[in-house]
Amino acid sequence: MRGAGWRHDDFDSLAEELHPGIYQARLLARRLEQIVLDMGEGISETLYRRARDAALRGEHELITADVDNNRVLARLLRQQPVGLPPGPAVPDLGLPGNPHRLRDAWENLSASDRAELFHMDPFIGNRDGIPQADRDIYHRRTLDDLLRRAENSGDVARIDMYREIKTALGNAEGEEPRLHLSYLDSNGRFALSRDNPDFADNNVVLLAAAARDFDRLGYAIPTSQQLRQLALLASPNARTSVTFWGGYHQPKSMVQAMFPHFAQDGAVAVRNYHEGLRATHEGPRPAHTTTIGHSYASVLAAQAAGHGGTLNTDNIVFMGSWGTGVDRVTDLSLTGVTPERTGERVFATMSDSDIMHLMPETLGPAPTDGTYNARNMESTSLMPGNLNIYDHDADAYLHSSNPASESVGLIITGQGDMVR
Repeated sequence: MRGAGWRHDDFDSLAEELHPGIYQARLLARRLEQIVLDMGEGISETLYRRARDAALRGEHELITADVDNNRVLARLLRQQPVGLPPGPAVPDLGLPGNPHRLRDAWENLSASDRAELFHMDPFIGNRDGIPQADRDIYHRRTLDDLLRRAENSGDVARIDMYREIKTALGNAEGEEPRLHLSYLDSNGRFALSRDNPDFADNNVVLLAAAARDFDRLGYAIPTSQQLRQLALLASPNARTSVTFWGGYHQPKSMVQAMFPHFAQDGAVAVRNYHEGLRATHEGPRPAHTTTIGHSYASVLAAQAAGHGGTLNTDNIVFMGSWGTGVDRVTDLSLTGVTPERTGERVFATMSDSDIMHLMPETLGPAPTDGTYNARNMESTSLMPGNLNIYDHDADAYLHSSNPASESVGLIITGQGDMVR
């Protein structure tokens, strides 16, 4: 197992015992690998993309159960690709698409002009380059409208989604620093910022991992609060904003999380959001920005910073990552960081007891592997000697008893050179 210090003759049996979802992912990964070996690398991308679609339909077990390669491939090719829920349409309002130019154009608009544009596009707050305070105002109005429409139509699923977000915003009323609704779409995807990123000394972007439909905000809000607290401990006089960003279609199971395609599809939106943060930031100096990829979100961070893209962030932190979709730090690009210095800005940590050591290696090496060349941070375990799901939680990595938490606090406050 990759760097975990574990020795076990049958990881499949261990995965089956501890986490059925990881066990299914292992079986599917091995079956797909065998098909590629038998039929040639040329079918790899098509096979994996269609297998991801089968996983979205809940039909992946048909692949693992069928030993006939030709029959599996033919069945996958006959299926229509899964149409994922799109983001809101972006009507042409004559506004610049570049976040920096949009910021300049926005500053020159009157209040009545902005109100008219909002009337034309209720999701105008999703346009990167509009200041966060304005985004929050528009999103809250749109959220109220979406909730009313859902209640009028009796759409229970959407009612629950919108009420969940509205309740979180209501519960935070009167709290300081304020909670900002930084992204919203009609499929319930959202971003929340604790404190206004436009005025922060340090900005943290916590990317959403696998979807937790039953308790998404139960992850977003406490994890963001933990990160802010770590920043305060490391630099009490600095102002730190933490954004939970969930503006992409997330995998909803460990079987789905073995595929990079969700992250590939969301990478452009991640890059645009970071550019928007730079464009709208106030003050003589840019904020120190750290992007955190926990679990599957590490793939999203690496896709945004790799494969020909550049991410406008100062650091990337990978927590509990079994693979990122790139092989080494030199495959990543951060704005303003020369390739030979990238390894100084990419940090990784994974507990020896994190159950994700059992995930199949479909996403390449873990960033804690020596060949990846990230800066490894020490992590302790809540349950030493036993692979378990609890040590995979963000709460475990950010807990005060874990030395990784102190390192994260230093990184997000611009003191990454102190991490040992």
